[in-house]
Amino acid sequence: MSQDSLAVRLLATFIDELDEQLITLNEDLLALETQPADVERLRSVFRVAHTLKGAARAANVPLIEEASHALETVLAGARDGKNPLTSAQIELMFSAADTFADAGHRLRAGEPLGDLPFAELIQRAKTGGAGTSGQRSGADVGARRPSGVHGSPAPLTSIATPVFPQPEPTAQPATAATAPVPAVAQDEQVRIAVRKLDALIVSAGEALVASGAIEDRIEEADSLHEFVTRWREEWRRTGARQRGILRAAGVEPRTLAALDAVDGRLRQLDLRAAQLAMRVRASARTLTGTSARFTEGVRRLRMRPFGDVCEPLPRLVRDVATSLGKEVGLELSGQDVEADRTVLEALREPLAHLVRNAVDHGIEAPEVRRSAGKAARGVVSVGANLRGDTLVVTVADDGAGLQADTIRAVLRKRGVPDPTDDEVAAALFEGGLSTKKEATAISGRGVGLDIVRASVERAGGSVSVAWNTGRSTTFTVEMPITFANIRALTVSVTGQTFAIPSASVERIRRVAADGVRHAGGRQMIRHGQDLVSLASMAQVLGPPLVERGVDGPRPVVILTSGRRRAAIAVDEVIDESELVVRVLEHAGGSVRDRFAGGALLPNGHVALVLNIAWLVPAALARRTGPGAGEAGPSAPLRRNRVLVVDDSITTRTLEESVLSAAGLDVVTAVDGEDGWRIVQEGNIDLVISDVEMPRMDGLELCETIRASERFRSLPVVLVTSLDKPEHRERGMQAGADAYIAKGTFDQDVLLATARRLLSEER
Repeated sequence: MSQDSLAVRLLATFIDELDEQLITLNEDLLALETQPADVERLRSVFRVAHTLKGAARAANVPLIEEASHALETVLAGARDGKNPLTSAQIELMFSAADTFADAGHRLRAGEPLGDLPFAELIQRAKTGGAGTSGQRSGADVGARRPSGVHGSPAPLTSIATPVFPQPEPTAQPATAATAPVPAVAQDEQVRIAVRKLDALIVSAGEALVASGAIEDRIEEADSLHEFVTRWREEWRRTGARQRGILRAAGVEPRTLAALDAVDGRLRQLDLRAAQLAMRVRASARTLTGTSARFTEGVRRLRMRPFGDVCEPLPRLVRDVATSLGKEVGLELSGQDVEADRTVLEALREPLAHLVRNAVDHGIEAPEVRRSAGKAARGVVSVGANLRGDTLVVTVADDGAGLQADTIRAVLRKRGVPDPTDDEVAAALFEGGLSTKKEATAISGRGVGLDIVRASVERAGGSVSVAWNTGRSTTFTVEMPITFANIRALTVSVTGQTFAIPSASVERIRRVAADGVRHAGGRQMIRHGQDLVSLASMAQVLGPPLVERGVDGPRPVVILTSGRRRAAIAVDEVIDESELVVRVLEHAGGSVRDRFAGGALLPNGHVALVLNIAWLVPAALARRTGPGAGEAGPSAPLRRNRVLVVDDSITTRTLEESVLSAAGLDVVTAVDGEDGWRIVQEGNIDLVISDVEMPRMDGLELCETIRASERFRSLPVVLVTSLDKPEHRERGMQAGADAYIAKGTFDQDVLLATARRLLSEER
């Protein structure tokens, strides 16, 4: 290997090592700010400085090497207990972390480091941390990116802890405090270029699609076997008659022998056709299982914990709060929840903005909080959880809530006579709206949340807000957990196939012409106790799709995007399956807005994957114009409300359709945990649940309901494929009122069971 190529590799490795060491440095400094005498944290900070010094020397980055050596000198006395760490020295360390982070960005981009304040850092270190830049201003907080927040993803993705050469030994002997962190063994980790991993994921997905296509060959092989079997049976009957006729006619024996030979060959053909069908079935089963495991394994390579994007947040909260004179704590949850690294990268900037916004706009000054009866220290909470194939991230604060009256006043000036809460929430995500009286580097120019919305929607997600005036504000971001593979519903419109991500599908139903109403210049359909705007997919997407007249009910897919809901009419609902999504690299901007990508179907055709964040607003924007007979929504009627809990969209839709057709009001949940949340919201009269589900299964849901003082009498029906006596006994022990096997599923049985339980006095 040439010296130049070795230098490039060492520098790339050093940049990644720098990122990881800065994470540790920021965490330790945040802890030392409240407990400056924490010996373990002091030793950890010293190890970071020591490691970076040796690593920078190996990578030939002398500015970082010299600055790290200066920090070592400052930290040595505090580490050994001789001189306590001062607030000025802690601020010096924070400044060093910011400078090192800026240096990492520049090194990655191939830019020089000459104008970074390394000389000032070294001088301040020599004077014990004193200097003019010890406290950063609010403008600095707003203008500079916090350590660990990168403007663009790194060119390499780490599959395990990176290996870096041990720092060269210094004159000081190695001790437990100064020894570098042990490196992970070389054979336990590897680095893979992202583009190679992406190509592997696409190939794995295509293998899964191909395995699905092989399953279609099973039916063809079975049909071939059946055809040969029928042919043989027909020949056997015909051949017997032919032999009788030929014997009576006195033909030669070799003619009869030829007929016997045909019979034998047909037996062999029948046997081999049966063997072929059996082998195709076995091979398809093996290939499907192997492809699924391979695809899942490769997909997991891209999965990273949500905690990765949370690493810069403690430092961000600290810096913004300090600049504003506020006391703010950060609470994190769901850090182990995993999502595709590209999803997390797309979340990084919106999440940082929402957290910064919570500290600036949400949390009040300490004296204001005290006067309102709150603790002086505010709290910003960031959490993540999975709901089906959707990553749900919340950013909440216990501040004053939205200034809804101020926003309403702004909207009235814009011509909105009586703004609703939904209109207030929507206005927040539009550009040019700010409740700040003065503009600062952090906020006040009416920009930010519109960029958050655009960034999230560009990644196929949605963002919404809820608030409790004077008490709290919560932003909720929903994103797919992966962009590479999705579970999707395929539909047909004008002969074209489109894919709709299943996570956005609330319900599939058929709507007759007399079920369509007109209100507010829109077509509407009844969905539970609500009216939902209805639009045709052909009308929303436009030419070359055309609206087709149909006789009888049309398939309608009800979609949700954040707080918005729309019903989309299609020509046909085809199937639900796992699809591999390819980016539309050469498409124009308008196409990329409408479609999240393309997916290869088992039949070899390509389906365009619809961008729900574009489709739902576009559908809601369509108006038919006021017509005769336009009617407003009628008063909602209280009907028996049934909760259907199942992690399969197909099963949910089937059961929901059966129950809705019987006049019941049906709501759905994707698993037991989601179902228990809906039960606690009230107005549920019956729960129908699957057993095998992620997070909380049906048995646990049933047991949770029975253990509740409030809901213990709520009837529960378990509908499952587990049909052995011991399974039924387990369901009854959990407290289920009825147990229905999917293998013998009968809609009449389901309806009869539901009606019986709803009519019983409990």
